[in-house]
Amino acid sequence: MFAFTNLNAQKLDTITPIRDNIGDLNEAAIRKGEFPGAIKLPGTDVSLAVGGFIKAVAFYDTKYNVKNEILLPGTFSPENIYKGQTYMGAKTSRLYFDGRYSIKDIQMLGYIEMNFRGESGFSLRHAYLQLSNKKGQKLLMGQYWSLVMDLQAIPEGLVEPTISGLPFIRRGQIRFSTPISKTLALSVSLEEPINSDLKGVNMTPLNKYPDFIASLSVDPSSIYHFSIVGMIRPMSFADKTDDSENRVTGYLSNATFIVKPNDAIKITLSGLYGSGASNYVLGADSNAGYFDGARTELQTQYGGFGVYRHEWNEKFRSNFAYGMFGADKIPNNPNPHIKSSTFAFMNTFYRVNKYVNIGVEWIYSAKENYNGGKFNNNRFQFGIQLF
Repeated sequence: MFAFTNLNAQKLDTITPIRDNIGDLNEAAIRKGEFPGAIKLPGTDVSLAVGGFIKAVAFYDTKYNVKNEILLPGTFSPENIYKGQTYMGAKTSRLYFDGRYSIKDIQMLGYIEMNFRGESGFSLRHAYLQLSNKKGQKLLMGQYWSLVMDLQAIPEGLVEPTISGLPFIRRGQIRFSTPISKTLALSVSLEEPINSDLKGVNMTPLNKYPDFIASLSVDPSSIYHFSIVGMIRPMSFADKTDDSENRVTGYLSNATFIVKPNDAIKITLSGLYGSGASNYVLGADSNAGYFDGARTELQTQYGGFGVYRHEWNEKFRSNFAYGMFGADKIPNNPNPHIKSSTFAFMNTFYRVNKYVNIGVEWIYSAKENYNGGKFNNNRFQFGIQLF
């Protein structure tokens, strides 16, 4: 009887079941989804995929002594640059849920992704809803990579490529993207303000006004890619002496050029310039500006990076990268704050098969402060990723 029921279910549902139906009493409820790796939820047309990967990492630091798989030279200080350490773990492993559903010409996508770097275990990376149409227009709302980033420019690192001079942050946002032509695309976003990098005396940063970002990308062919991004950052804070609200505006501009002369080589060059944009840029510290009780000074900031990627053959690939971040002195800030940072790495990966990759990587990172302090570290690491 059960066998007869299952056979009828297969005839009625033209989508091939994706799990073994022998001995499966609920075979008719499980159907193949609309994209690879997905199933359709029982009784609905919603396609859902659950995935992720396991990444185990071991590294040795010559001076850095915080057990963090993510290396940020902008955070170097006398407290965490001391005698070095050895670490082994898998906190950057990830788990995600991807759900999709179509209504006429509109496709809805809901996505949640997390890793294991949070204090309580899980740490939310992405959580957003996206609507798209057949014209290629997209509306996204939730937590995702900031629009200030060009995702095509991010180099491949063993853990995460936290190279100085790279805009790199996830933000809550509302974003609209649309193609203008076959080679030109425009995106704009309003993003959640987090003004914790505005410092001073007798003041409290306020997260009152959203940051505005616009991006224009050009892809004239499969060989070349170019993008330019601009951000306006309206910051405000409360002066505790008279409870007044004060405002100051930061900004950031970023340009990226990528060339891929063939399938084996990719070259990336990127540069940025701005003021008071510390929370958005790798290599910066937590000082975007300073209020001394009378005036507010924002830090002028600049930087960039270059990456060379080479696919040696079907099994081996390597990446070589160098990035720097520089900043002017904040005139009224008497406390140590960043002058410059550098981050260089090279790595090689071996693709065992489509599910397993093995990699080795060397990272050199350094930081110099105004008002005292130079720090550096070498990291040697090895990792294996499954899925």
